[in-house]
Amino acid sequence: MTWRITALGTGLLAIVLVVAQDVVPQTPLYHRWQYALVLTICLVVIVAYANRARTGGDGVAGRRLVVAMIGAAIVDVAGLAAGLLGPDTAQVIGTPGTVTPIPALGAAAFFGPADAGAIAAGSASVILRRRDANEMTLAATSRHLLGESLVYLEPRIAAYVDVADERGSHLTVTQPTNTSFLSPVLLFRDRQRIGTFDVPFDTFATPARHRVVRALAFSAHDLAQFDHSGTRFDTSRPGLILSLSDDQNRPIGITLAPSGREITFAGLRIRATIGTYPALAIASAPPSWMLAVGIALFVAGGIWSMIRGT
Repeated sequence: MTWRITALGTGLLAIVLVVAQDVVPQTPLYHRWQYALVLTICLVVIVAYANRARTGGDGVAGRRLVVAMIGAAIVDVAGLAAGLLGPDTAQVIGTPGTVTPIPALGAAAFFGPADAGAIAAGSASVILRRRDANEMTLAATSRHLLGESLVYLEPRIAAYVDVADERGSHLTVTQPTNTSFLSPVLLFRDRQRIGTFDVPFDTFATPARHRVVRALAFSAHDLAQFDHSGTRFDTSRPGLILSLSDDQNRPIGITLAPSGREITFAGLRIRATIGTYPALAIASAPPSWMLAVGIALFVAGGIWSMIRGT
């Protein structure tokens, strides 16, 4: 009986660990040796018990339970294959309002437009379009299986930057170092270390005023811990620490732009709204049919064992 309970518990553990790949796909654990080792140990226990039970070592109930062990083994193997053979999770970072081809999925991703309100709320979506298939809209909590890939959205820090001159006339914002050249949305693809802080970093420019602005994104908590060198900062909300220079790279000054609050600095009126904009994440996942078959066999075998076993 103890051996039977151990086998059932091990089979259930294997199923939970594999289903987690669909439920919590963000963790990189699934591609590490520790995860593969646990699933391998589970598989050894499952196979060992099934072989013993098949030959009558655990009575009639054990023989019935072989069906459950086959189901658990199917799920276990599917999880091992996805973790060991599947590619690491990839992120596709797209500029709002643009289309990015994804050859691996045979699809194209349309990254929805975003204004300051959408960035603050983190409400932007991504639409996947595939040939001969209905378009698929991904929202913040959406997850969709496409063959052996799981697609979902991961929120990333972003900022919507609105810039005007002293008279309030809107100025065009460009991003000379990014593919999103004319977008007012900073996606912070890079990071920079400032003392003990490792913070998101991006750059934008206002060509009409010959200004280049380097932006470091800080949370309210990090701002409170940051050494202000005697400068009084608003640390009640997240903000961008802005370093301005001219287009000849001559420094002009440094200031803080609290999220959602307009500041005036070096002839510019800047309002930065900090929030999130989604990246499209693509993770390897066990085939859904293998999970469905394996779990069905595990449940059916367990019930059959309890009803008919002696």
